[in-house]
Amino acid sequence: MRRKLALTFDLIAVLRDLNQTYHKKAAEKDIRYQVAWGKDTIRHPFVIGNPVYLSRILSNITDNAIKFSPAGSMITVWGGEEQLDEEHALVTFVCRDQGIGMSEEFAAHAFDMFTQEKVTSRSTYQGTGLGLAIVKQLVDRMGGSITLQSRPGAGTTVTVKLPFKIGKQDDLKPAAQVMGDISFKGLRALVVEDNELNMEIACCMLENSGMEVTRAADGQEAVELFEKSAPGCFGVIYMDIMMPRMNGWDAARTIRAMNRPDAEIIPIIAMSANAFSEDIMDSRLAGMDIHLAKPLDEAKMINALKQCVAERSAVKLRNDL
Repeated sequence: MRRKLALTFDLIAVLRDLNQTYHKKAAEKDIRYQVAWGKDTIRHPFVIGNPVYLSRILSNITDNAIKFSPAGSMITVWGGEEQLDEEHALVTFVCRDQGIGMSEEFAAHAFDMFTQEKVTSRSTYQGTGLGLAIVKQLVDRMGGSITLQSRPGAGTTVTVKLPFKIGKQDDLKPAAQVMGDISFKGLRALVVEDNELNMEIACCMLENSGMEVTRAADGQEAVELFEKSAPGCFGVIYMDIMMPRMNGWDAARTIRAMNRPDAEIIPIIAMSANAFSEDIMDSRLAGMDIHLAKPLDEAKMINALKQCVAERSAVKLRNDL
């Protein structure tokens, strides 16, 4: 079972910040954004879970609602809490729009990557599948469920149900504190991945630890971004292996060969669908520190970086003796 990184957070604060953001975004498109949460719908505002995942889930859903709704329409968000037992609660989040809607056939596959209603309407529906595919992945990781109801021309309603352990206000802690002795808050990570869904998941995981993420779609772009950056700008590189233009191994070799002080010491962590011994050996020979197998796991990604930091600290200590 995957270990899930979780912390106590203020659910009301997360919802308030999201609603403020999307009220402004909707207004820019002349869409009315209505919040219909009642005063007594959330009885336990402090819960234990993953606020970054929650924010990404609700943001992607609301982004879609605004994107596919016409000016003059209305988006309504609401929800509630159902206490499961003394320690756990199930929170429901609902977003209803008056947008273009979807056919029954399309809605059945709405969580598939790159799904589109009509090939002839590619520009109209572009992005629906990717956004909802990301949402489905994150909802699954949080142990929840998501359903969608829609009709062409009558709008769409998305309902997400997520379980949380009930927390206490006294347990509120900054996200960096749950990462152990090493805090990665503010660290700049370069994520190199040609698959858009994998890229979104990886970025969400790293942002959850407080990192600032820069994206590269292939090895060539990663090399160019690193070469143009100031020495020490990036603190880690997470590198996919199989990519167009330049693969991860060649990109790692190119970066390691650069004449700059951080080229030899920056942690480069491989991310690959293949984890055979020869693949791991090829990654190490290319100059990568650790080889991680997909699907991506947040705890493994963070622990891999911690291991790199610890090993470099040990080397430095030995050299200083």
